[in-house]
Amino acid sequence: MFSLLVSILALGAIIAFHEFGHFSIARLFGVGVIEYAVGMGPRIWSTIKGNTRYSLRAIPFGGFCMMLSEDLAEPDPDPGEEGTGSRQDNVLGERDPQVVVTETGIIYEGRYFSKDEQFAVKPAWQRFLVILAGPVFNFILAFVLALIITGYNGYDRSVIREVDPGFPAAQAGIEAGDIVTAIAVGDRTARPEKIETARDIMLYMSVHQDVLNSAGMMTMYYQDVSDGNRACFAELTPVYDEALGRYRIGFSYSGTYEKADTPGEILYYSWYNVKFNFRTSIESIRMLITGKADSSDLMGPIRMVATMDESVDSAASYGFVAALMTLFNLMILISSSLGFMNLLPLPALDGGRLLFILIEMVTQRKVPKELEARIHMIGTMLLLALMMFILFNDIIMLYLGH
Repeated sequence: MFSLLVSILALGAIIAFHEFGHFSIARLFGVGVIEYAVGMGPRIWSTIKGNTRYSLRAIPFGGFCMMLSEDLAEPDPDPGEEGTGSRQDNVLGERDPQVVVTETGIIYEGRYFSKDEQFAVKPAWQRFLVILAGPVFNFILAFVLALIITGYNGYDRSVIREVDPGFPAAQAGIEAGDIVTAIAVGDRTARPEKIETARDIMLYMSVHQDVLNSAGMMTMYYQDVSDGNRACFAELTPVYDEALGRYRIGFSYSGTYEKADTPGEILYYSWYNVKFNFRTSIESIRMLITGKADSSDLMGPIRMVATMDESVDSAASYGFVAALMTLFNLMILISSSLGFMNLLPLPALDGGRLLFILIEMVTQRKVPKELEARIHMIGTMLLLALMMFILFNDIIMLYLGH
């Protein structure tokens, strides 16, 4: 139960940190922030400092950064009995406070903001950086956590752990202890993929599993440790293993972590950790598009929390530090993926908003406000539909075992 609570809070912290990126750069450029909230749903605590309301909300998932916009004062087309002239309910399901627009500013909940604090009136490059800050802060969070893990555990070298006799790897002279440096599917003319960690081997083999399953050739470049780290290569064609019912090359690689020798190595492999997770996100999208992965591979917040809970709970048997490092590893993956997904140029995502600002910067003309709003609304509806599908898929995968 404790690990479940920690996992929920960790996922919420990742999203809240994303919003903190928007918040911090918005304030740097003088954009008025009406509210910065951690969590969603009804407020359970709040305070106002520096004209911004800081609040903690009941549902520990995510958060938001509500920036100043004159749209807050648009009249309600159906004001109802009270006829306040302002919208009756906001996007959080709460009653909107009276919003008053004066000649010089906007009064919201009794707090005065000058009109030049509106997000929309800021230069395009400032708005671009405010929006970009959310995904960037996800990568910063991932890098900081990677620094902790790399400094404590080191990194997973791409070392051959075991070679099975009678299979192509052994026949080519590859031995346990050799270090894989690059892999290419195809003959020697194929462009090799640089290998720096054991995870690179795992990712490459997963992406090209269809080729390997059809006995496609793989060229492996490696250092022969028994021969003074001599650079070698081997052309390997998988053979069918009757016992396991699949094609195999006949080697396994070590995921054991080795300590980094210098601060430079710690910095490099911490950065590489974030880069690897970014690449994994790209390959995952590509595999979904090409049909190499299906809906069962999609993971929403329910399965994320369940996976984190299971992993942390399992690692806890090895001690507090092991559980913490496992949690951090999963947070790196999720934070990097969230940063990547938000950079996609899709309506309602940060990437979609960045695209509109880029168009403005190139053409020196803003996209019509109504058109942009309509596109984002359609994107939001599609995004909500996708979220509902992913949530339903999570429930099916977790509880019905499909």
